[in-house]
Amino acid sequence: MEEKVMDPSSDEVYCSSCGNIIKKEAEICPHCGVRQIQNESQKAYGSDLRIYELQKLAEKDKTIAIILSILITPLGYIYVGKWGLAIINFLTFNYLLFGIVIVPIHTYSMISNARKDLDAMGADY
Repeated sequence: MEEKVMDPSSDEVYCSSCGNIIKKEAEICPHCGVRQIQNESQKAYGSDLRIYELQKLAEKDKTIAIILSILITPLGYIYVGKWGLAIINFLTFNYLLFGIVIVPIHTYSMISNARKDLDAMGADY
């Protein structure tokens, strides 16, 4: 038996999380409970915040990040602004194990990915 596909009416939209049809005015999806983005100003704020955080990361020097990551691995994460990763790295003694290899690669890729994302968005860094 074929499943009938329903399209939302003019006062309905798809949930941004689960994809069910909900009322356009709904702040929270009644099916999955996820808060919906209501207007363009909220979307723009989220986008601006994302660009700002990417710019902070993209302006970091890759060479310095690699050197700090090799010398004392938590410092590489602190340099790129990832304090949570630095604390986890320190508390788990990862800097004594594989951290000397993994952290330089990870910090380098974080900076590179931030620059690629900004280029794709057309933003400067």
